Amino acid sequence: MITYASRGRRRATFAVLATVAVLALVTGCADDPPAGHSERLQKAAGVASFKITCTKDLWERTKPARSHINSHEDAKPRGLNGPSGERGLVEITLTGAQLVDYLKNLEEDISGGFNANRSIKELSQRMYDAIAPVVDRIEKGKPPAEVPQAVVDDAVVPTGPTPTVTSG
Repeated sequence: MITYASRGRRRATFAVLATVAVLALVTGCADDPPAGHSERLQKAAGVASFKITCTKDLWERTKPARSHINSHEDAKPRGLNGPSGERGLVEITLTGAQLVDYLKNLEEDISGGFNANRSIKELSQRMYDAIAPVVDRIEKGKPPAEVPQAVVDDAVVPTGPTPTVTSG
């Protein structure tokens, strides 16, 4: 004979198990953030502006589109002149706060977080990998000589000395 007390215990047990399952799904699916991510966000928060050069399509597909992140509404891609513009490259200027939101958004898409857009994981990874080293080079308390800029175009010849490979 089933009593009301045993039904109540069953419902309570089911509710607890369902809650545990949901929490495991939400928290267990995401990978750890990239090394240095928290420090990177702190550095990004301290810049007045940051430029990203990439294709318009890459920006449109990776920019934050979630309703809770609307700080990018005024970050419009600006077409470039010359050969870069002819190849479809645009420039986006973000504030430090916008850059923080963007890096968080990219990291979530990469790690598979709750709000991740898994269909653009590779695009988000490419953007993050281009932006992260530029942010990492920013020195706290030392204003940069020019606005930090990340270029996401493998056809661009890097400026500066060509790295040399030594065998060891």
